Amino acid sequence: MSEKNKWTEEQWEAITGNDGNLLVAAAAGAGKTAVLVERIIRKITDEKNPVDIDKLLVVTFTNAAATEMRERIAEAISERVEKDPGSVNIQRQLTLLGKASITTIHSFCLDVIRSNFQQINIDPGFRIADETESQLMKLEALSEVFDEQYEIGNAEFFELLECYGGNRDDRALQDMVLSLYDFIQSSPWPEEWLEKMTENLNVPDGTDFGETPWGKVLLDTVKIEFEGLKKMMTHALDILKYAQGLEKYQAVYMDDLANIEAVLKLFNESGKTQWDSIFNAINNIEFATLPRCGKEVDKGKQEIVKKIRDDVKQEIKKLREKIVISDSEEIIIDMKNLYPKMKYFAGLVKQLAQKYEKKKNYKSVVDFNDLEHFCLEILTEKAEDGSVKPSKVALGYKERFEEILVDEYQDSNLVQENIIGMISRKDTVRPNVFMVGDVKQSIYRFRQAKPELFLEKYNTYSPDRGNPYRKILLFKNFRSRKEVVDAVNFLFKQIMSVSVGELDYTDTEALNPGAVFPEKDREDMIVGGEAELHLIQTGDKEDMTAFENESEEGQQNGDEDETDEEMLDNVQCEARLVARRILEMMKPDEEGRHFSVFDKNKNEYRKLEFRDIVILLRTTRNWAEVFVDELSMMGIPVFADTGTGLFKTVEVQVMLSLLQIIDNPLQDIPLLSVLRSPIVGFTTDELAELRLADKKALLYEAMKKLAESGQGETAAKALAFLEKLQKWREMSLYMSTNRLLWHLYNDTGYYSMVGAMPAGEQRQANLRKLFERARQFEETSYKGLFNFINFIDKLKSSRGDMGSAKILGENDNVVRIMSIHKSKGLEFPVVILAGCGKKFNMQDMNKSILLHQDLGFGPDVVDHRLRLSWPSAAKQAIREKIKAETLSEEMRILYVALTRAREKLIITGAVKDAGKTVGKWLASAEVQEEKLPSYEMIKAANYLDWIGPALIRHKNCGELRDSVSIEKDFNGQLWDDPSIWSIKIWNKSDMQNGRVSDDQVESKFIKWLDSLEESEEPSEYTEEIVRRLSWNYAYAKASRIPAKVSVTELKRRYNIMVSEEAMDFPDYLPTLIKKPMFLEGKKGLSYAEKGTILHFVMQHLDYNREDIEAQIEEMVARDLLTEQQAKTVDTDRIRRFLKSPLGKRMLTSKSINREVPFNIEIPCYELYREMGDAVCHGETILLQGVIDCYFEEPDGIVLVDYKTDYVSPGNVEMIKERYRVQIHYYARALEMLSGKKVKEKYIYLFWNGEALKF
Repeated sequence: MSEKNKWTEEQWEAITGNDGNLLVAAAAGAGKTAVLVERIIRKITDEKNPVDIDKLLVVTFTNAAATEMRERIAEAISERVEKDPGSVNIQRQLTLLGKASITTIHSFCLDVIRSNFQQINIDPGFRIADETESQLMKLEALSEVFDEQYEIGNAEFFELLECYGGNRDDRALQDMVLSLYDFIQSSPWPEEWLEKMTENLNVPDGTDFGETPWGKVLLDTVKIEFEGLKKMMTHALDILKYAQGLEKYQAVYMDDLANIEAVLKLFNESGKTQWDSIFNAINNIEFATLPRCGKEVDKGKQEIVKKIRDDVKQEIKKLREKIVISDSEEIIIDMKNLYPKMKYFAGLVKQLAQKYEKKKNYKSVVDFNDLEHFCLEILTEKAEDGSVKPSKVALGYKERFEEILVDEYQDSNLVQENIIGMISRKDTVRPNVFMVGDVKQSIYRFRQAKPELFLEKYNTYSPDRGNPYRKILLFKNFRSRKEVVDAVNFLFKQIMSVSVGELDYTDTEALNPGAVFPEKDREDMIVGGEAELHLIQTGDKEDMTAFENESEEGQQNGDEDETDEEMLDNVQCEARLVARRILEMMKPDEEGRHFSVFDKNKNEYRKLEFRDIVILLRTTRNWAEVFVDELSMMGIPVFADTGTGLFKTVEVQVMLSLLQIIDNPLQDIPLLSVLRSPIVGFTTDELAELRLADKKALLYEAMKKLAESGQGETAAKALAFLEKLQKWREMSLYMSTNRLLWHLYNDTGYYSMVGAMPAGEQRQANLRKLFERARQFEETSYKGLFNFINFIDKLKSSRGDMGSAKILGENDNVVRIMSIHKSKGLEFPVVILAGCGKKFNMQDMNKSILLHQDLGFGPDVVDHRLRLSWPSAAKQAIREKIKAETLSEEMRILYVALTRAREKLIITGAVKDAGKTVGKWLASAEVQEEKLPSYEMIKAANYLDWIGPALIRHKNCGELRDSVSIEKDFNGQLWDDPSIWSIKIWNKSDMQNGRVSDDQVESKFIKWLDSLEESEEPSEYTEEIVRRLSWNYAYAKASRIPAKVSVTELKRRYNIMVSEEAMDFPDYLPTLIKKPMFLEGKKGLSYAEKGTILHFVMQHLDYNREDIEAQIEEMVARDLLTEQQAKTVDTDRIRRFLKSPLGKRMLTSKSINREVPFNIEIPCYELYREMGDAVCHGETILLQGVIDCYFEEPDGIVLVDYKTDYVSPGNVEMIKERYRVQIHYYARALEMLSGKKVKEKYIYLFWNGEALKF
């Protein structure tokens, strides 16, 4: 086979093309890295015109990619050496490879700066600051800036603070300044950007807002919306043409359509007052009342067209309230008011930059942003006309590099683009930049990547050979099976467009299957298969509530319907579904066939293993932990690379606590942590003894006092630890933190100790990672133990946490969970994309001041004197722009996720109501064009809102269309596509019993034991083994009961016992947790809450005063009650009680006691009859409760318990029985505590004013 035949025609063109600038748009799995390496090899080994490898600049996105590129080039050169050992040129390239410029852009910038430091004001011995070190310096500089502002007392500063500083302190404004500083670092010239964007707000009077950058964005938004509204009304009119009895509607709908078309017509008219024309037109739209129809009307179609019209009205209302709010004059006034504030705001950022720069210069450090900006400063100079041109240094690089090859070009930013532009030959006849990437995989906009740079060239470069600005498309996918490729193409041909995705996904962009998978050679195999979509209907229905926590005060009947059935939240539900699907694939099907994958190394099919499966999540935060837990509980080995968790591990927390007390021992919590750890090993009793040494002093002082006493083993133990602590404190004064940490590992034996614990290898790896972090810290300008502790605290707060140490290798047989971003560039036999029902994160659009690279500032307009704020038109424009860009980014992230799969693609997602959701998708999909409408795609809230409408139009996905009851046929275009899909809809209840229970594990273990053959000859250890395994804990019964129980719980369990006609008190069950009210969406107060409020009022009322209402108002004024709570108190019922015979007796008593708490000890056998045997007879249980009221009379105590229960006629005796046990124990407690006899016991029912005597 010739070299050319190894490649596709397009790949060969990309390898050999030498016409000028070359943009290679390489689709997922198209072999772009292989093409890049081959191009380099061919250039350096060209027989006619070889190029030395050090004359090529190869720019990669990551250090790992640069290392891999260097290794692949070295391997390829070595192969050439073996074929032609006499070639001097190839030998030369192998020698030059060590100093070849195969690097990231940051490493290249660093090389430029070190080689040309004299061109800028920088210390030649500079180092790169650690990220946290630079963050600390920035915060110090920021604090200094604000301190100076307070000292100066400038009115503009305080105005800015009032408008954007928050209610409590200036933290919000500080965060904004820091955020803007970080944001402008992606601009080639940050200060120029600040000045330009600030001046843009100073809009001249009389300007039509539609001519401003913000106005153009908003008008584009309005146009897209109105085009969507036009299609909706046209669709409604199509329905009305054939709808019986709805003829009168047609004229009204035609008028509505005419109004919409009139607005769209204005977009095509040129004029200086376009914004005001459109503003007036939209605000003048009126909707006439629909005429009445006859009885013979088609109700189904009537509902459909009414809903369409209501949706149109709602969309126009939103446009009036959020987009087209004011005319040009009002908007310009707002902008002018914002101008001085934003100018001062930008000034604060400039001051921060100056102070931060001084701090870095003082410490001779630079940060990563400096690398790019210093490099650009060295490579550029200003021409006389103010334009930027290459410097002499840049011209030297331009002469040196024959070609610049940029990998992952879609992720470049403006600074990097300018750097490449300065050293390339772009202004010559033969430009020399080779760029390879895929804009569909540009997913780093949050790092200020600019996919527009790729798109601009993609849309302007020619595909023609010989053109100095040429593009080549690599569309063949050599990664995935045809089933995966077809599934991806079917989705993205419909959903990705210029509006959402920033690229029109057409047949030109579509993937072509190029991977070759051999036919399976055995009948007991399943390979490949359809793409799968699993929808879980989570619902939030009343019948899905697992547990209704009814208080005794809120019960309306005597039945208790409690259950300990576990109800799942949505993430658990989805994780359990994923786990089930994994287990299904790991087991043979009903016909005994195993799911198999093709092993490239063995060149054959093998059974699926856990390591072949990856679960991709949009974000691992709050999701990965749940998935790990659920998969583990179902017996699936799993690993999640979450990037968090190091500081949450016990072993790291203990060592950090030890460092804290070495720095300052007067800290009780860290000291207690160390004392309880294996390092010191204080028992609970010893800690109690330590506390008793001095009850009020700090623990450290109490420990010194205990040690000085010299009495007992605990004192000796304390003395030994104090001596060690003093030694460590002395060492910390002269020893670096990392050396101190390693010394502590060895001196305490803690490192070896954790190694012997479960998961010891992981624990030791975590301690090594902490040591490595300490070593890195010592290389910064902040040194010493105190600074290291602050450094770790800042690390926790600024970045949340660090990932726990990785001990897994590529060959570990576990299911991997990772974010989609981390999966980029990787591939897996089976990909499960989970969490597709999770909403897109749009929180960035809610900030007080929005920022955009092209549109600048988007602040709120704030009138702090009137305490009013509203979004400026600039903010609305930036919000729309950010929304569109975020959705485009999410579209590309979805593309990256789906194209990771080699053989099997599974998608899962949760929806609250499948019927409503699929109905919404149906409405979105009712179009005849292949591409789904942009105005529908922009409304998507999650990935399912893109995937669902697309699949509904698949001819063979009828189960999705049929899953919802609709009164009309689907009128959209059905596509007979080669992709194969399997769609399943699940209910939350289907996932109820997903976990492998302990009983199942035990049962499986016993079956395994039974399957073992008995040994013919008994072992000498048989009797001992039987004795040990047969041992029973004598106090097993006592271990199953709680240490204490409330009277309320006693009553509840007694009712269960009675209802079940049980002879014994039920065993203790953990209380199930009720959903918080804010999650239940519950409004108002429950019966239980109202009962509690009444008890509170009865406790605090002065019975000698008759003004009950006034007393309740006083409670509200003193914040004892809220207004809502006070309104629930029925004062008439309180008066009725006080005027009742029982109430009058109480009022005449000289001793009235209310809400009296008690704790008494009672024998366990009173509640548990089986505890009455000789072994457990002495066991007791603590009974606690609160007595509502009792009063004393000369001959004894009268007990009164209030109840707010509803009592239906004839059920009085049932109420008495329900509370009999409770009243019995109240009376018993009273007699034990007071020593007096309880002569009468009553329940007073506020519901009907009846007093029930026991």
